[in-house]
Amino acid sequence: MDFISDFPLTGNQKKYLKELAEKIKNVMPGSLYEHSINTLEYAGVIAERFLPDFDFFSLSIACILHDYGKIYSYEELVRIAEENKLEISSFELKTPPLLHSFVGDYLVSRDFNISELKILKAIKFHTIGHCDMSPEDKILFIADKIEKSRNYDGVECLRALALKNINLCLLEVYKNNIIYVVKKNKLMHPDTARIWNNICGGT
Repeated sequence: MDFISDFPLTGNQKKYLKELAEKIKNVMPGSLYEHSINTLEYAGVIAERFLPDFDFFSLSIACILHDYGKIYSYEELVRIAEENKLEISSFELKTPPLLHSFVGDYLVSRDFNISELKILKAIKFHTIGHCDMSPEDKILFIADKIEKSRNYDGVECLRALALKNINLCLLEVYKNNIIYVVKKNKLMHPDTARIWNNICGGT
């Protein structure tokens, strides 16, 4: 977490982020915690390159907590969603790899007393994206997929692209996700085509 000292944050903000990271370290498996911190680190690299006046604090919180929902089992997430009448589609409820994000914003709000909408939105949609992605949404979406522990064909090219053109990188990362889902014969979110068309400049 020493890299946080390089972020344009106040002393209190840095202290809060370190305390937040320590909290999730105590409840997450080691590999998931490292992924969360790696995502934060890489998001910081991208944001510093493109957005010198960016809100690093909100982005950092979203990065640290984006996979908080994964500490719960699939059955627990379904129960939480149903008991609290969360606005989650039947498809999302039946798709374990996605559900942690669609319940994650609620869990983060409940357990960490976070109410800032752009943080919660970035967390909720970090798995599939959406048609009106903010800079925070784009950076978290990309950093989650290409942080330094990720290891798959083409990831180095995506990392290089992320530091050249964030929108083109978003398109390539999303394309990579679609190809992965198709190759693995996995279910594809119903909104995927609409989001893809939007990223490509359509509607």
